[in-house]
Amino acid sequence: MSGSVASPAEHAGANSSTTNVQATQKHPWRFWAIIIALSLTGLLSTIEGTIITSALPTITKALGGSSAYIWVPNAYFLASLAILPLVAQASDIFGRRPLLLMAVALFILGSGLCGGASSMRMLIAARTVQGLGGGAIALLINTVVTDLVPLRERGKYMALIQMTATIGAALGPFLGGLITDHSTWRWVFYLNIPIGGTAFVALFLFLRMNYQRDQTWKQRLARLDIAGNAIFIAAIIAVLIALTWGGTIYDWGTYHIVVPIVLGFIGIGLFITFEWTISKEPSFPRSTVSNRTSIAALILCFTHSICVYWTFYFLPIYFQAVRGVSVMRSGINTLPVFAGVLPFAILGGILLSKLGRYKPLHFLGFIPLTIAMGLFSLLNANSSTAAWVCFQLLCSVGAGLLSGITLPAMQAPLDESLVAVTTGVWSFARGFGSVWGVTIPSAIYNNECRKNARSITDPAIAHYLTGGRAYEYSTKAFLDSIQAPASREQVVQVFQKSLRTVWLVAIAFAGLGLLVTLAEKEVKLRDKLNTKFGLDEKGGDESSDKTIQATSNLIPGLIITVTSNGEYLVTHHNHKGTVGLERLCEVYDNCAKRWLQEHTSPQTNLLQGSLDTLVLSLYRFGDLVLNV
Repeated sequence: MSGSVASPAEHAGANSSTTNVQATQKHPWRFWAIIIALSLTGLLSTIEGTIITSALPTITKALGGSSAYIWVPNAYFLASLAILPLVAQASDIFGRRPLLLMAVALFILGSGLCGGASSMRMLIAARTVQGLGGGAIALLINTVVTDLVPLRERGKYMALIQMTATIGAALGPFLGGLITDHSTWRWVFYLNIPIGGTAFVALFLFLRMNYQRDQTWKQRLARLDIAGNAIFIAAIIAVLIALTWGGTIYDWGTYHIVVPIVLGFIGIGLFITFEWTISKEPSFPRSTVSNRTSIAALILCFTHSICVYWTFYFLPIYFQAVRGVSVMRSGINTLPVFAGVLPFAILGGILLSKLGRYKPLHFLGFIPLTIAMGLFSLLNANSSTAAWVCFQLLCSVGAGLLSGITLPAMQAPLDESLVAVTTGVWSFARGFGSVWGVTIPSAIYNNECRKNARSITDPAIAHYLTGGRAYEYSTKAFLDSIQAPASREQVVQVFQKSLRTVWLVAIAFAGLGLLVTLAEKEVKLRDKLNTKFGLDEKGGDESSDKTIQATSNLIPGLIITVTSNGEYLVTHHNHKGTVGLERLCEVYDNCAKRWLQEHTSPQTNLLQGSLDTLVLSLYRFGDLVLNV
């Protein structure tokens, strides 16, 4: 074979019907039907993410539980985070469609259980079920988008889905307040059932994606990284228990907090070690964080999520506890924070597509976000409407601009075969950020209220703001129950001073994101899509795309089949499965381990060479025989 011959991956792509989408290609009607269905599904989870912010004090009051209120959002977040690596890997093995349909069904079930909860414990358990579905939904809708459009175009289409999600996020606090003020809080959860049912039907009708069909269910189940995910789930539970208890049930320095958080981070370390050194098919491969740009994008996603949820959960507290408005009114007053998210999310996606550059957009996004966190600390009971509206609009500019452009940045340096895994890691960073965005300000707020409550002259009233219960009593109803005007003013001052500290700490997280943008490296965004998970137009078997097959002279029984999208189906008694270039060298090394230990030849050295030319090079050295 001469040096001018194309690599097997290129040969395969040129002679098949792989999903190879140009950035300028017109999409069929079913593509747009899927985008609409995904948007509706995103609406399902985003409404749930914000509707509870304004309703949570009322729910806590109705079911009791005092400091256990923090588990209502965090049980959801914990479950949604714990499931991410497993769902990401399973979507590669079983396909996107069945996993997404199962996720929506699970979310609907959890919503029904939440609405019927008769105690705080039952509500927390139901929120866990709901979180399993919600976490999978958030991951899979982004994964499907990455399967449908090239990297350079993804920000634009994610912005379209974000548009609907933003509407849901904006309506959430208002609907939560409206429901709790004029009906039972249970409809905060029952509302998800008709929306979820509509989304399920739309996905069932229109979402048809390619997936690997040449393995039995037993073979697919065997590929799941069960051990790695078990370690991960145990570690995440330990960390989140510590974050939830800290500052509310126990002081941060007690063994109740220190022990689980230390064990949790040790568990995360064990998980990473297992994934990178032991697991044959890891759900968190080393390559996903093997470069500074992907790492920086993860940190940006994490800090952005912290700031967004920080704002979502504590702006309603300002309006209810400091300005003394109703739950519904606080939902209306927080609408400005969503107003800029919608247009600037779309603008960010369009600019990413046109310019092909994400670093300046990230920097520009964190500037207004950081400034807004500082401005929120200036709000008090006498702040003008213009002030709190403008501060929210400034925050929404940064939050919106960043909402759809951190994932493409993370994926830019990585192989397309890592789409699902990468999206899973990114979704974890976003979800973990949301946990910190609720837990950290809650701990700060309760702790500050406890200290500031000493200024309240009535000890009976001051008692309500201690023991991690300040958030629960940060409502108009509590203020109205205080008869003495002087005591009421003292309580408002406690809430106001405590919130000021909350917002000052938020500046540090937004500022961290601003600094991290400087560490990013600009990587060219691909304008072509090569994926085996694109639209299933023909409903055919993936095997029809296989165009090149190579057999080994040195390793009996080894067959490497090059698929039309440039991936490699390796068949051997030690391994069977489709891998990308990232893992082909590892798989070949595993299959040839005994031979490599007994021989020294050019093939041995090739295993340390270029992965992009591995198959072609092995052909040239006489090991692989190509059957085209």
